[in-house]
Amino acid sequence: MVANIPNEERELLNRGVEWLGKVLPPTWSARRTTRTWPQPGVGPSESLADYAIDVSGPNGSSTIIVEAKRSLQPRDVDQMFADRLLYTFRAFTYHMPILVISEWLSPSTRERLEQQGVNYLDLTDNALIRLDNPALFIRSAGAARAPRSTSRGQVRLRGPKAARVVRLLLDVKPPYGLGDLALASDVAVSYVSRLLDSLSAGGAIERSRRGRVETVDIPRLLRRWADVYDVFATNEASTFLAPQGARECLERLRRAGVAKAAIVVTGSFAAVRVAPVAAPTLLTAYAQDVDAIAHDLGLLPADHGSNVVLLRPYDSVVWDRTTIENGLAYVSTSQAAIDCLTGNGRMPAEGEALVEWMVANESVWRLRSLAEVAPAGGLR
Repeated sequence: MVANIPNEERELLNRGVEWLGKVLPPTWSARRTTRTWPQPGVGPSESLADYAIDVSGPNGSSTIIVEAKRSLQPRDVDQMFADRLLYTFRAFTYHMPILVISEWLSPSTRERLEQQGVNYLDLTDNALIRLDNPALFIRSAGAARAPRSTSRGQVRLRGPKAARVVRLLLDVKPPYGLGDLALASDVAVSYVSRLLDSLSAGGAIERSRRGRVETVDIPRLLRRWADVYDVFATNEASTFLAPQGARECLERLRRAGVAKAAIVVTGSFAAVRVAPVAAPTLLTAYAQDVDAIAHDLGLLPADHGSNVVLLRPYDSVVWDRTTIENGLAYVSTSQAAIDCLTGNGRMPAEGEALVEWMVANESVWRLRSLAEVAPAGGLR
């Protein structure tokens, strides 16, 4: 599995990609890449860069190395280049541009970065991005002063309570009020109120003057959730080898007629049904009794080379609004999306494709009102 990215840095990276996607011309794209670049003389396990973004245009593509820093001062820029690591990486090793992403960059910090030939972007829209191939120049002016920090009392999207509310926001088309969300999610009104305040401040939802949720930005909300969620870390993951392959294991599960409440498919095999990227090779599923399911399917425990992952869910929300297709139970579209976005290998790319499908096909997967929500843990 890929290394976990610290939550704050992951959020900066995701929001940087989101910002680029909005300002680039329609024929361009920006996507996070999980490729690594071995450090010369150290070995393949030591990469010179933790994060990178692929920027593609009609006439080519370029990979930008990302340095995600919550805060950065002029002296930090000097220190960054003091050991010549980034400079050596950029100028002599891989010839890749660097992009610093931060919450806010002061005018002097931006000036210092520009002098060093480093691109920058902060979350207030201060930006300077220059690429040679494909040719690209972006300069944007944002806040001249540091914005106020997030107010106390706001909550993050971590934990079961937040997941239940977020899943409803994703799965059910607005409008709906605070009390209705609290009742449907079985979460205290006070907590839901603080969570909605936080989401509204971050632009993930829009509310009326009376506080009713009017619109939900599906991609932004999913990426906010992905900042604090990891499908293989948030849930208890057990890895196995299916001797005949993941697809045959799925067929065996179908033929076995396992009770639908016992196991539900997520990840690649859930996403490929509507947003195929490539033939899935890793079967991921939530299971009530992992040991019993593994025994019934003839799975072999495997720390390396596994092709099946069974998850003990961190909360019963993963069973909410599951669907049955060809004798198998699948998680909701939103659960499949968050699981793919935070998975490994090809899963993030599959998640991105699924998010695009979700935006284009809301009427297919979203419920029309909270009145259609089944009791927690129920099939739809």
